[in-house]
Amino acid sequence: MAVSTARDTYLVLRATVRVLADSEQTAEIHRVEELTGRRAYRHMLQRGAGDPELQAILAERLELEPGQVDYDGLRTLPADTLGGAYVRHLDDNGLTAVSQAAHTRHIDDPDMAYLMRRFRQTHDVWHALLGLGTTGHEEVIIHAFSWGQLRLPVSAMVVFFGAIKHMVLERRWGALRRGLREAYDIGRDAAPLLPVPWEHYWEEPIEAIRARYDVRPCSRELVDN
Repeated sequence: MAVSTARDTYLVLRATVRVLADSEQTAEIHRVEELTGRRAYRHMLQRGAGDPELQAILAERLELEPGQVDYDGLRTLPADTLGGAYVRHLDDNGLTAVSQAAHTRHIDDPDMAYLMRRFRQTHDVWHALLGLGTTGHEEVIIHAFSWGQLRLPVSAMVVFFGAIKHMVLERRWGALRRGLREAYDIGRDAAPLLPVPWEHYWEEPIEAIRARYDVRPCSRELVDN
């Protein structure tokens, strides 16, 4: 965990305690994400200086928020399209894109701030790609996938603390023991997903998108148990 000041460390620890008490404290998860992720995102920007896809999305500044995405239009798409699967994931779980579109509070660099927002916003696209719901242990599993993709400190923290919490309180021993490894392997082996302009592919079959980016859904028996 890389934080820059004693105050940042205090804020991260306080936010972690709050999230452990209530995993729906989204603002506190975002706080941890921002305060611990600066170094990782800085390296990401440096490594991606010559990556056309990353540079394109930084220039286009796509945002998965109601001002840019026609969510009612997505609801008219078949369930087996990317957009149809994504919006059904939101609707079935009582989610909106608004909270994930929240602006960063601890980041000054505009490109870094954008990539952090993009990670938040595409989190639910990743849920649809992996076929994961939003129960507590499934959120832990999606962060194992994220760790395989991006090596963000927030994902390591969610996996560590979340796995302990759900193994002890819910007895999710089997699902987490096997599911964490599977999700990590999927994330590690998939193409980089953060720069993908999902908004250009809503009408495409989700299976074609999975094949294009080497993503496979998680085994249902792992997340249902």
